[in-house]
Amino acid sequence: MPYVETEIFVEATPETCYEIASDMEEFPAFMPNVDEITVLERGENWASTRWVSRLQGRPVKWIEREEFDPEALTIEYRQTEGDLKTFEGGWTFHRENGGTRIHLTVDASLGVPMLAAALDPLIRKLVRDNCNAMLKAIKAEAENSH
Repeated sequence: MPYVETEIFVEATPETCYEIASDMEEFPAFMPNVDEITVLERGENWASTRWVSRLQGRPVKWIEREEFDPEALTIEYRQTEGDLKTFEGGWTFHRENGGTRIHLTVDASLGVPMLAAALDPLIRKLVRDNCNAMLKAIKAEAENSH
């Protein structure tokens, strides 16, 4: 199962970065590989969202549940149904040198053990590239917002 960790430094406050990352409905406006995010349900510090994204130009669809902790500045997510067998991870926002270090983790699995050895390195690269693109988009959005 590919596990990916990525991070980026942003010249904005952790609160600003957290606010942008937790407003996932807006991702399609500034993330080229995210086509659509629809909030299905929302509660206090959680949401259920439907995602339509592209991985190497191919549509990938899933529903996930996000758990938000505005005090700890963390977001955890877990796919509840969709194209992958498992898809989960989290975001953390740490104050650093007058800005923010955003840390993003993704744990994903296709659920086909026979193909895992051959496909895991490719999937890991695709997921890492996608995560880096998301982080760069949030960085640009946060640094342009103040």
